[in-house]
Formats: sequence, structure tokens, C-alpha cells
Amino acid sequence: MNTDDDGAMLTTGAGDRPSSAATEEASLPVADGRQSWQYLERVLRLQRTALVVTTLLLSAGSATALLIPLVLGRIVDAVLAESGLGRIAMYAGAVVGAGVVSSLLLRWGGQLLVSCLQRALAYLREEVFATAVRIDQNTVEDAGTSDVVSRVTGDVEAITGAASGVLPRSVQAGFTIVLTVLGLAALDPYLALAALIAVPVQLCATVIFLRRSRPLYRRLRREEADRGQAIIESVRGADTVVAGRSQGTQLERIAIRSLSAVETQREVTRARNRFNAGLNFAEFLGLAAVLAVGFWRANEAGLSVGAVTAAALFFHRLFGPIGALLSSIDDLQRAAAGLGRLVGVLLAHPFRAPRRQIADGAVRARSLTYRYRSGASDALTGIDLDLAEGTTTVLVGVSGSGKSTLAQLVAGVLPPTAGQVLIGGVPANEAGQAGRRAVLLVSQDTHLFAGTLAENLRLADPDAPDTALREALDAVGACWTRELADDLDTALGHDLDDARIQQLALARVLLADPRVVVLDEATAHGGVDGTLDTAVHAAVRERTAIIVAHRFAQAEAADHIIVLERGRILEQGSHIDLVHRPGGAYALLYAAAHRGDRDCDARAGGR
Repeated sequence: MNTDDDGAMLTTGAGDRPSSAATEEASLPVADGRQSWQYLERVLRLQRTALVVTTLLLSAGSATALLIPLVLGRIVDAVLAESGLGRIAMYAGAVVGAGVVSSLLLRWGGQLLVSCLQRALAYLREEVFATAVRIDQNTVEDAGTSDVVSRVTGDVEAITGAASGVLPRSVQAGFTIVLTVLGLAALDPYLALAALIAVPVQLCATVIFLRRSRPLYRRLRREEADRGQAIIESVRGADTVVAGRSQGTQLERIAIRSLSAVETQREVTRARNRFNAGLNFAEFLGLAAVLAVGFWRANEAGLSVGAVTAAALFFHRLFGPIGALLSSIDDLQRAAAGLGRLVGVLLAHPFRAPRRQIADGAVRARSLTYRYRSGASDALTGIDLDLAEGTTTVLVGVSGSGKSTLAQLVAGVLPPTAGQVLIGGVPANEAGQAGRRAVLLVSQDTHLFAGTLAENLRLADPDAPDTALREALDAVGACWTRELADDLDTALGHDLDDARIQQLALARVLLADPRVVVLDEATAHGGVDGTLDTAVHAAVRERTAIIVAHRFAQAEAADHIIVLERGRILEQGSHIDLVHRPGGAYALLYAAAHRGDRDCDARAGGR
């Protein structure tokens, strides 16, 4: 713990953990086909009734559409037999009626299918987002921030596109193909066999495309995430890039990753073009075979011209559905790759229901150990804590001693490598899921979200009335909010200083009303005038509080003080006990801080 001339404890949470560059190469998991299907099956099972109705509607619509080629064949026979306009008009009416009924049934079934898929997708999006914000931040940094961002944006978009258009068209095409083949076989088995000539060519083209495209889509998703990571790092570190005059290097890095993704996309396009060419060739072979066999059967078996015409129309009618189904493989591949990455997020942090409710705000840790990566030295080792409900504990130590790491373990942000932290008898990483929020962490770097003042506050309690928002703001001393032009509806911008943003974060603590609050240097931006002291007092009142101290004044007012050194508890006790302990680490630091204060006063007096 270093001290400056005003006696403030200069600590930094960043010193407690390695930088992203130091972490080993890692990534979030990607679910395989079996895991993705199991998840999809579980979600769709919730809509069994709607899916059954959808199946019946699509089947009825496809079956009704089969009447059209048959009736058109009858029209050909009627014309050849000179049956008269009345019969032809009747057949024409049947065609129109079958088309209308089929369209209505298929439209209704398609809309119901899209509705089912969108509900399933909404459930997936919500579960993935809820899981993403619970993932250990160290895991996110190891994988690269862009990995998570690309999954909840690009991968969700790929699945949304498939669920909205491609998948419903593919399902409808599947029903049409099956029923059309059955109708063709009922018309004449030889014609059905002739149509099967196209199948080997289609299968061959499909297998080749799948083999080529599957690894390409996976590689493309990975390269897009890498490109996004390079852009995010360049924007975040803009000041460092400019200071180091490395703009050219960063732009070249982004360009290389972008070109790599573009080249992969070109390979995908080439594979898709070859696939489409194979499908077109298969359609030509199939139609030629049906017409040739139809000519033979008309001469040999007395098959009518109308029946041959119906067979040709049946096969021609397959062009669209088969083309749609096989061409959709391209989009379905992208959606499957996206689904695997999204389900992988759920695998990274599976939901665990709390075993029991939070009993109280007591904090207890036993043999708590944490290391940031495999093979690294422990950031914390063998920490034992017993903090009674309603007490305030201050963590003291030099930068890198483990203060912020311990704070994040208590808050449930980091999972212990060994040992456990209990909040009211429930593991800290599960405590936030047990009804009332059990623990809340406030760090020195609080994000201001785009939106109004009310929207920023209601992140803690979406149902909080305006009166509760104003009470929370008054309690943390944010009187400046009363002067805003639109009051709670004022859109917040980048003109707020760090101290005011921190006041909003502490107001959110009051609205969330947790049993335990962890403040990781939450007053570091408050300045020497103690701007945030009022807000901190309000946030910790009648709560169990753990504070990574920024000034000795915070330690003096605490119920308990823990001094950390190299990830271990060096000493602990009250301020009075520790400051009078001869040769104690806390006593030496406290004396050094106050000696610095006197030197400052002396220099000021001399001037």
C-alpha cells in the first residue's frame, strides 16, 4: 500500500490481476451438433401443441396443392377429347380453388411455424445474454471480448434470419417434396423411378458442398470474431495507439484479419456456385428422364397424355422445393454454426438453481484460493473470513496484494480455484439467483449507459417508481440531478465527471437493496474533498460492506480491517488494535501516511 502526500492510500485493482496479454490463449466453448440439437429439442418441446397444429396445416396445404397438376392433366385430356368448355371450366375452377385453399393453409402453417421459432429464439437470446453477463470476466478476457460480442450479435442474426425465412421455407419444401413424390408414384411407378435419376446427382452435390462449407463457415465465424477483437482493442486503446504512433500497425493488423475473412467468404461463394450448378444439372436429367419414360409409357401402357403432363408438372413442381431445401443448406450451415457458438456460451456457465434462500448478510470464506490461469502463482491463498451481518470491513494492502481479487470473489464475479465463499450460507456465485439480490459489486470504473437518468438508475430495479429514484439520488448527495433540464428524463452524455457517475452507481446500490455491498475503490474519483463519502455512507448503512480502501479515513471508520500481502492475510483487527500494534504493517503504513500529511502542511506553511 503506497501513500501520497495527502495520506490517501494509492491502490489499484488492476494490479491484482494479469493483463489480457499475459493470459494464455483460450476461447469460449462451441457446442457440437448433439449438444445443439438437445438444447433445440428442449426449447421446442415447450411448444408441442403449436408444432403439432403446424404439421397438420403444412401437410394439408401440401396435399391440397397436389390436386393442381392432376387437374391440369385432366384439362389436357379434356381438350384432346373435345369435352366442351363446361368441363374445362369446371376443372379450371378446381385448379383455382385448390390453389387458394393450399395457399391459405400453407400461409397459416408458415406463420405459426415462424411464431414458434421466434419464441424459441427469444428464449435462446434471453438465456444466452443472461449467461453472458454471468460468465467469469477472466474467461471473457482470455477468449477476447469480441468473441462474446460476435456471438450475441452476428450469430444471433444468422439464427434470426434462418428462423424468419430459411427454416420455414425448408420445412414447407420438405412437406411438398414428400407428398409430391408419393403423388408421382401413385400416378405411375415408372415415372417416379425416372424422377429418381436426379437424386444421386443432388446427393453428390450436397455432400461435396457440406464437406467444403462446414469448416469454411466455422473458420469464417472465428475470423470475423478476430477482426472484431482487433477493432475493439484499437478503439479502446486509442490513446496508447496515438501515443505510440502505431496507427499504421493497428490498421495493417485490422486489414490482414479483414482480408482473411473476405478470402474465406470468397471460398464459401465458390463452393456455393458449384453446388447450384450441380442442382441445375440434376433437374435437367430428372425432367428429361420423366418425359422420355412418359413417352414410352404412353405408347406401351396406354398412359394418357394428360397423365404424362401431370407427371412432368409434378416433377417440375419439385424444382422449387428441392432447390429451396438444398440451397437453404448454405444459410442453415451458418445458422447451425451460430447455434453451436450460442449454446457454447451456455456451456461456459451452466445455470445452477440456488439450493436454498439467503439466510442473512453474513460473509464466510474457508481456504479460499484463486489463480488467474493454470500454471500461474496464486493471487490468493488460504483466505479464511467470518464477517458478521451489518459490519463494514476494509481491505488494505499494496497494489497486487489481492484486494480486488478477494472483493470480486466475495461478489461472485470470479469463481474460486479452491475453497468457497458463502453469502448467508449460499455460494457467492449462486447468491444472486436466490430471490432478492444478495451481493452487489461497485468498482472504481463505472459505465454510464446511453439513455436517460431514470434508465441508468432502473438497471438496478426496473420497477422502481420515480419517487424511489429521487430518494436514492438525494441519499447519495446527487443534488445536481435536481438542476437537470428534463429531470429524470434527461439524456445523459459524456459531460458527467467520474465522481457523478460513481454517485449514480451508488444510488443503484440503494435501489437494488442487496444484503452485501462490495466497493472496490468506489471513491477513487471523489477527490480530496470527500465528494463520495456521503454516497458511500448511504450505500453501506445497515448492510454488510467490504471496501477496498482508498483513504485511511475509510479504515478508521470501519468495524474490521484486513491487511493483505501477496495474496495472504497478514493481519486483521479494528483500527485501534492495529494502529497500536508495535511493528505491525498497518501501524507502519498509518504512521507513514500521517508523516506525509505533516510534511505537506509544513511545505504549505513555508510558502
